Amino acid sequence: MPAPPRAARAAVCAVFFVTGAAFATWAARVPAIQGGLELSEGQLAVALVGLSSGAFLGLPLVGGLVARYGSRPVLFTGMTVYLAALAGLAFAPGLPMLTVTLALFACGNTAVDVAMNTQGVLVERAYGRNILGGFHAMFSLGGIAGAVVGSLAASADIGTRPHFAMTALVLCVVVATAATALLPDPPGQAEDAGPLFALPSAGLWIPGLVAFCALMGEGVMNDWGAVYLHDVTDASPGAAGVGFALFSAGMVAGRLCADRIRARAGTVRFTLGCALVAAAGAVVPISVPTTGAGFAGYMLLGLGMAAVIPVVFSHAARLRPGRPGPAIAAVSAIGYVGFLAGPPVIGGLAEAVDLRAAMLVLPALMGAMALFSLGLRRR
Repeated sequence: MPAPPRAARAAVCAVFFVTGAAFATWAARVPAIQGGLELSEGQLAVALVGLSSGAFLGLPLVGGLVARYGSRPVLFTGMTVYLAALAGLAFAPGLPMLTVTLALFACGNTAVDVAMNTQGVLVERAYGRNILGGFHAMFSLGGIAGAVVGSLAASADIGTRPHFAMTALVLCVVVATAATALLPDPPGQAEDAGPLFALPSAGLWIPGLVAFCALMGEGVMNDWGAVYLHDVTDASPGAAGVGFALFSAGMVAGRLCADRIRARAGTVRFTLGCALVAAAGAVVPISVPTTGAGFAGYMLLGLGMAAVIPVVFSHAARLRPGRPGPAIAAVSAIGYVGFLAGPPVIGGLAEAVDLRAAMLVLPALMGAMALFSLGLRRR
């Protein structure tokens, strides 16, 4: 047996870390960007439409590009756009340019996301065991690092222009160093690449629906988790932030230990177990609306939802061993519909009834994810 490509594994870890750090850099300084451009809440929402639409519209196309040209060129191109747009966000003179730059930022992120997961699958195959969850843990750790640096920059009153420009430069150097160790794509892939744009094939809908449930739940937690603690459990703003931090910590912990557990339990039992743990975490804060129960529930939610996406990506790549990039892109596209739909669904239900009742969507999603995970048996 050939030696496992440890350098390639380290390189993919670095790419995942950089991707998470870059996005967290933007997320941590949104208030500064909003204040600098004097945007209202409604105007900021318009700019964020560029972020979500750019990410979603690029997914089906990126899969075809990876199949035709390989994951490494798409990764290099996407990362160049991604980091250049990150620096450009701080220099946007107004709402129109900010919206366009956010769309480019999201498109670059989408290309990197599909290409780096394809690289992760190639390294996983070379190792002969599950390691994709560890790569996603590096993304979460990068997000934590980017958020911490962003908070320190804001506290030190460092402007977004030097902060974003220096961050983009440092991350670009890290990626350029790691790029030399990435693995080549399977030979002969380009000859059977198929169309650049294609809808998900029949066999990918089940992992796609699992991803839909997981990412819709993650989108709900991102936008409504802290709000729920503050409005329903009367937590202070600081305590509400701690709740979301515990959810994020659960995500990191779950991804770090997911590969070993999945290797022993198998894909179906592991995904089913994740859904049940996440469902328990979703029920606790609703049934016991206290801040302490919210903390415990959010940690369980993070643990349960952490590794679902790397698992379904790996499963989809095994279903299409010759074309892992398009398979990952198709599953991502289905899942991202849920990510975009989750927050407005909760907002509409909260307006119609109340936020506590609206959050019942979360355990319902986890129950649906458990049912869909049974369909992962079929290869």
